[in-house]
Amino acid sequence: MFKVQHKSLYAAMIPRISIWLYLFLSVPLAVGQGSLPAIGNKGVGKKHHTSVALVSSVKTIKPGTTFTVGVLMKMDPGWHTYWKNPGEAGLPTEVNWKLPQGFSAGEIRWPLPHKYNESGDIFTYGYADENMLLVDIVPSATVAAGSSITLRADVGWLECENICVPGSAMVELLLPVSAIDPVPDNVGLFETYSGRVPRAVSHQTEFDATTSESDAAIEIQLKPRGDLSFLVETDVLPDFYPDPIEEFAVGRTQMDARASGIIFRIPLSVYEKVARSFTFSGVVVYQMRGKTRSSVTIETLLSSEFCSTLPVSGETDGSGSVLDQTFSTVQAPGVGQPLYLFFVFAFVGGLLLNVMPCVLPVIALKIFGLVQMAGDHPRQVKRLGWFFSLGILATFLVMALFIIILQTAGHQVGWGFQFQEPMFVIAMCVIVFGFGLSLFGVYEVGLPFVLAFAGVGSSLEKKENGKGYASSFTEGVFATILATPCTAPFLGAALGFAFSQNASIILLIFSVVALGMSFPYLVLTARPSWMRFLPKPGEWMVTVKQFMGFLMMATLIWLLYVLGKQLGMEGVIWTSAFLLCVGVSCWLVGKFATLIASRTQYARTWVVAILVTAGGYWVFLESILDVRGVIAGVGSTTQTVMTNEPDGIQWQPFTLAVLDSHIKDGKTIFIDFTAEWCLTCKVNEKTVLANERVIQQFKLSGVVPVKADWTNRNPDITRLLSKFGRSGVPLYVIFPAGKANEPIVLPEVITSGIVIDAIIKAVPSSSAGK
Repeated sequence: MFKVQHKSLYAAMIPRISIWLYLFLSVPLAVGQGSLPAIGNKGVGKKHHTSVALVSSVKTIKPGTTFTVGVLMKMDPGWHTYWKNPGEAGLPTEVNWKLPQGFSAGEIRWPLPHKYNESGDIFTYGYADENMLLVDIVPSATVAAGSSITLRADVGWLECENICVPGSAMVELLLPVSAIDPVPDNVGLFETYSGRVPRAVSHQTEFDATTSESDAAIEIQLKPRGDLSFLVETDVLPDFYPDPIEEFAVGRTQMDARASGIIFRIPLSVYEKVARSFTFSGVVVYQMRGKTRSSVTIETLLSSEFCSTLPVSGETDGSGSVLDQTFSTVQAPGVGQPLYLFFVFAFVGGLLLNVMPCVLPVIALKIFGLVQMAGDHPRQVKRLGWFFSLGILATFLVMALFIIILQTAGHQVGWGFQFQEPMFVIAMCVIVFGFGLSLFGVYEVGLPFVLAFAGVGSSLEKKENGKGYASSFTEGVFATILATPCTAPFLGAALGFAFSQNASIILLIFSVVALGMSFPYLVLTARPSWMRFLPKPGEWMVTVKQFMGFLMMATLIWLLYVLGKQLGMEGVIWTSAFLLCVGVSCWLVGKFATLIASRTQYARTWVVAILVTAGGYWVFLESILDVRGVIAGVGSTTQTVMTNEPDGIQWQPFTLAVLDSHIKDGKTIFIDFTAEWCLTCKVNEKTVLANERVIQQFKLSGVVPVKADWTNRNPDITRLLSKFGRSGVPLYVIFPAGKANEPIVLPEVITSGIVIDAIIKAVPSSSAGK
């Protein structure tokens, strides 16, 4: 797709990091002694591999007379910048003018770029060595002759070699104003780059061009005039470089090129349904025999009728696909119950969430807190249990309302969908890291700041007179959020049913799940006398508290692993650097915002801690990683690259086309619906699906293993999950050979025996073997 995207590789900005490390070393002294040192250095800058300057086509300007300014960019050897359509990766250069009053700037005229086939078979368009963007400037008619004016521009670009670095510069040009006609300047430079700007098709063009619309594609046919003929060189000439259209995803150009004529076919899709006409344009790069390489711009108007029929990018037309089939599902042992038991499933599934690996660290801390409350007044213990349960219920209801809103807006969502958003994962990293530091004793946060740190720190203190209600509530919220990547037994069926129902059923099912999850604490706190069966409070609790901190750090490692699968190694590195800032902020609060601190020092500490955190976000995530841009470039249908072990199951990445093809060929297919943020999925993969007996059964039976990775949004996977009455992962489905409408659905928690028995049942007896 030719959707404008950021690359995931951004290099370090050492000077900024040095400044921030200096801040880390200086802040404690500032807080403790009541003074802040100067931060930064005006002389500190960042090294770019591209130099930028403004050059003019005239030595002087005349009021009201148009002239041209060039944005001259020179790249270091091996580095390149990008065209207005960067291709399948990259960013176009941007120029934001700051002109004197009454001046105006025209559109950028882009010289013809080079086409690059970068590693990973990624096509991009850009410039190496040197390039100049041309912009016409119209000066004010009232600017005074004899004066001077300054043209300024903010230029931003992305420069790439083996890594990519965002660059920016403020450039300016001083020009005198004269009443006489302008004297040309930099003539050779402007003639060179003006000659590289593709011209429009005219009567002088060496070919005739016609365009047509059909089957979600534009066809451009070129026929030489007279006795001319095209020069055809494989992978070089001719070619078509499409201009970007914000609403469109432009596929790779398909070409039938002969000396006697050329046909370009450009597939189109849209990011959202449209119902109006658009102008589609692009550059034809060609060469006639006996002549030099040329380029022209071709435009055509796409009718509103044609645009309204274009498919939505990332959503495959289900015509004739597995999505159009009606399944008569064969349930494996342990799966499937009558519909009237879905509320029972919801309650039991919520109950089992308490022992799932995602939420277990928080639940362990809650039990730890109950031990501390064992000697409190029974009414106080009961209320704290109610508030913890209320936090669980409130979070489930908020999620249910959010899901209802998204479904009403036409979006495909499922259980745990928020973990498909990298910003949410980053936020969870911050919360979990802050939680762990509080358990290590780095800081203790009391009300009202408890809400900012998910109820940690003071949540483990003995509460009296209602002071622990907010922390108990936020503990329930935190436990629920961490529970959402997990699909416990029975819960998948209940939620799958709920997601296909109306709003009232969704709210009711989610409420029952919340009741199931909070049930043990409601029972235990309703009968405080039962707490005598828990261990007695003592010094051992300090050790356990610190051990729980290590569990939080283990959870953090898992979250960073998920983030790495979404944003790459750079996402992990710079998020970790941001977490260092968060850690310093927490340490500042624990060290200087103490009970004996003066009001001034207390307030100053919190201000500095917030500034350190905000500054860390700006330096490491916003400036270096450009986190919002990177996330915008994460494809919603991206599949994780298969890294199969030689002796393991050789998984194929999921696409509807692959699945439909295997079904058509009469093959038995095993689909693993999984996600990197789903701990239950990873446990099943590392134990059951890595079992030698299971691997051998796959090989002997000839089953085609397909991995449907739901780590990032994928509407096809979401729709296929809903076909099986599920809203989340894990899910394991076998399509028997020749019986694709009778798939076998396995339970969420599988064993090697369940998998082997299901394969034997699905594969014809002549093929199956034990």
